Amino acid sequence: MRRTWGIMVISLLVLIFPVSGYAAGLCCQVSSGSQESLLDTALPEAGRYSLQFSYSFTMMDDLKEGRSRRSLQEVMNEGKYMKLPVDMHMIKYTVTGSYDINNNATVLVSIPYIRNTMDMKMGMAGMGMGMGVTWRDQEMTPVQGLGDVTVMGLYHFYPRGGSVRSDILTFGIGVKTPTGSATEKSSSGKFIHAHMQPGTGSWDPLFSAMYTKDLSPFLLQADLTYQLTTRNRDGYEFGDSFTATVAGRYALTSYFNLTAALTYLHVNKAKDRDDKYTDLTSLMDDPENTGGESIWISPGIKVRPLKSIPAAIDLKAQFPVWERVNGIQLVSSYRILAGITFNF
Repeated sequence: MRRTWGIMVISLLVLIFPVSGYAAGLCCQVSSGSQESLLDTALPEAGRYSLQFSYSFTMMDDLKEGRSRRSLQEVMNEGKYMKLPVDMHMIKYTVTGSYDINNNATVLVSIPYIRNTMDMKMGMAGMGMGMGVTWRDQEMTPVQGLGDVTVMGLYHFYPRGGSVRSDILTFGIGVKTPTGSATEKSSSGKFIHAHMQPGTGSWDPLFSAMYTKDLSPFLLQADLTYQLTTRNRDGYEFGDSFTATVAGRYALTSYFNLTAALTYLHVNKAKDRDDKYTDLTSLMDDPENTGGESIWISPGIKVRPLKSIPAAIDLKAQFPVWERVNGIQLVSSYRILAGITFNF
């Protein structure tokens, strides 16, 4: 009876972090609501509270153009951009709380804290005849702070009736609020990269539909999620995002489960109406280098360490198996996630 909260909460992190992605593979799309689907097992239980603490680390250190990998040296030689990303580390700490009003309704609030760092190459044209571009290393000051808080409402429907819980349809609707700063500036007084900001500055509606089938000791899940983005007050609009996930869990024992997921992520191009975040000499600040699609695999484990304590630990890794990006983008090579959930 403790099993559904994880499915609902963690699958809704698909919308929030998206992944995000939060699979988050396209250039810094986490800020716009990267998607992820972390498999858990639980059923809503009227009057129950749940609390989850989670951590994610995303390593972005590959350049791609379309479906092809590009080396940093190749992009430097082309001379179009004088500011190039080398690698980026995206860290997110999240507290998510939920309450099961009854067996059909759940409310959820998720509060993230973001820390982003990036190493870059900066080019400077030579002053004399025949002198090329001189490149130097630069490490950006870490950007950190409260991210965008998300509030969700969930409705659970049981196709075979309220007494049969082997089939569950869950519908979710919510909003990502602009609580995180989207106006952090560099020492020059200009806005830093939009996708490095802790928040988006926009109110974004979120929609989710999920089907879960319990075939104990197997559990199968399919979900669709959509984030409809809006323009922030400074004219920037992250691309809408759509995710489709098929996931499964196999219970080796009542305390140790194996999990796996396959996720498709599509993100539209971003738009910068007022050009406040745009710098066409910087690869990261060219809106043409945003959006695309990717497919991710996500192996993991779920452990319930103590029978006397209603807690579960989730560990998961995510890897891209296929990507197609718009323009040239810095993409992820892997992502690691860890979380612990308590039910009361």
